[in-house]
Amino acid sequence: MRFLIIDDNAADRELIIRQLQKEFQDAEFSQVGRPTELEAVLAQAPADFILTDYQLNWANGLQIFERVKALYPDVPVVMFTGTGSEEVAVEALRAGVNNYILKKHLDRLPIAVRESLEKTRLRKQYEEAISQLQRSEERYREIFEQGLTGVFAVTPEGKLLTCNPAFARIFGFASVEQALEANLSTLYGGPEKYASFVQQLSQEKRLEYSELELLRLDSSPVYIVANVVGSFDTQGKLKEFTGYFFDNTEQHHLAGQLQQAQRLESVGLLVSGIAHDFNNMLGGILGYSSRGLSRISTSHPLYNNLAHIHEIATGAAKMTQQLLAFSRRQVLEPADVDLNKVVKNLLEFLGKILADHIDIMFVPDPELHTVHVDYAQIEQVVMNLCINARDAMAEGGRLTIRTRNVGHEEVKRISHGEMPAEAYVLLTVQDTGIGMDEQTRSRIFEPFFTTKEVGKGTGLGLSMVHGIVGQHNGYISVDSQVGKGTTFNIYLPAIDVMHTLPLPYLQDASEDAQEVRGGDETILVVEDDPDLRYLMEEALGDYGYTVMSARDGVEGLQLFEKHKDSIALVISDLVTPKMKGKELYDRIHAMSAETHFLFVSGYHANQISQNFVLDKGFVFLQKPFDLDDLAAKVREILVQ
Repeated sequence: MRFLIIDDNAADRELIIRQLQKEFQDAEFSQVGRPTELEAVLAQAPADFILTDYQLNWANGLQIFERVKALYPDVPVVMFTGTGSEEVAVEALRAGVNNYILKKHLDRLPIAVRESLEKTRLRKQYEEAISQLQRSEERYREIFEQGLTGVFAVTPEGKLLTCNPAFARIFGFASVEQALEANLSTLYGGPEKYASFVQQLSQEKRLEYSELELLRLDSSPVYIVANVVGSFDTQGKLKEFTGYFFDNTEQHHLAGQLQQAQRLESVGLLVSGIAHDFNNMLGGILGYSSRGLSRISTSHPLYNNLAHIHEIATGAAKMTQQLLAFSRRQVLEPADVDLNKVVKNLLEFLGKILADHIDIMFVPDPELHTVHVDYAQIEQVVMNLCINARDAMAEGGRLTIRTRNVGHEEVKRISHGEMPAEAYVLLTVQDTGIGMDEQTRSRIFEPFFTTKEVGKGTGLGLSMVHGIVGQHNGYISVDSQVGKGTTFNIYLPAIDVMHTLPLPYLQDASEDAQEVRGGDETILVVEDDPDLRYLMEEALGDYGYTVMSARDGVEGLQLFEKHKDSIALVISDLVTPKMKGKELYDRIHAMSAETHFLFVSGYHANQISQNFVLDKGFVFLQKPFDLDDLAAKVREILVQ
């Protein structure tokens, strides 16, 4: 304890110190006998307890008390005097002095100090309790009034006794007053469902993390996580209950989207896992049928059979490519593209394939940013969405295609952090067709799911759109209502640069009709499928090339080491036994940097690197391929 004693009589100060030391042996004492000393002491650290004489030769104790309290309002003060009267004591106590003692009774001073300290402690506890209560009330009021969770109290009959603004907002009421006029049972979809909820609460007394599907004022569903506690009378009958409703609607929808994405990813993994082997088989069928057709005349009895085999295998190959697009496993060749040009150059063709009674409207953004995409794949996306819209408007309607830029703030608002790019280009395809219910809308991206009649669609169109958009790091959303049409929104990451793109539809058609030429160079073929290896050897041999073949990467490397001076081109599958295509390339490139490479693959799951092929500038040929296309690619590479 640190005591400050203010008295102009030194003997009295000494007497006071002796009395206090009896009770407070380790106390420290500061003494003030003159006014100059008082100011110096008060300027230092405050004492724990102050004692002052009432009658000083330069001031009275009440003046001293006012001076001390102004500086240190929480320090207790005891006043003593040798000549004070009862009136002075009352005046001092009213002013706030903790105690008042006559000097002739200084033996009572330690007790008075103890009592004053205890009163000060209790007063501080009381003030702190009041302050905590006020803060608690303010926090409760803030949580109740401004919180995001709906707070309410209600009778078993459904009458709302109180609720907060969040409760009104969750259920679509304009105000708390409007909400209080409603009966809670209407939010449950009827008295029966509400009665069942009340019965469950009566039995269990409280419900924690209970998931409920309720209705908003406009009858739209709202998914709630509820914590509810019942209040019961002495007979155990439910009197009322209070609770918290957390709006979990957005998380419910996100969980549904996650489940759908996981389901689609599982199918995609299955598709990509079998695509490599299936494409090899189709390559063999196409190759042998093609070779057979080239060796017989159209009048031959087997010509039509071989032609049908080739046609069916070609269709199967196209379906495989659609499945690979859905599973995001096909190899892309991206470039900087203006989506406005993509749509504009499709408009004439769309006009031909859509019904005459469907009006097409294109609303482009003249300041549209560029996107880095595979032109042919994005063109396929637009085509599939437009064909899907046509089928939804059998009785006619309007098809609207829009493009516009989406900035960073809008991206954050619509994606809640799920779309990482700073800016996107939005492509919207909207129809006025029959629309979809929620159940149909949740399945439209599943492969082979279709609402069309048997034989009128494979169910791969929208699943392919979903895969292509995802592989371009884009996002797709669907808004549809029965009888009110459907809107597809596709978001593709935007880039700043603008390029004039040599579009594929502007190429001279005569280029495709040019006769394939052969050569006399030596080619090494590395292919693990024996049928494809034989067909590639035979076909390239017919074009005049000298062909060596290997069944795996190790054998291919050994052949190259023996004949590296004569081999001009290596044709290799990207996924071969013992040594993958990339390692084979690295090993051969280290021996001969001039040797050309052509990679082929059925693109087996994620075992090859698309970026490796594209970044190095290799020519890539997707299996299954036509043998004449192979010869054309070979000639194109060798004449570079």
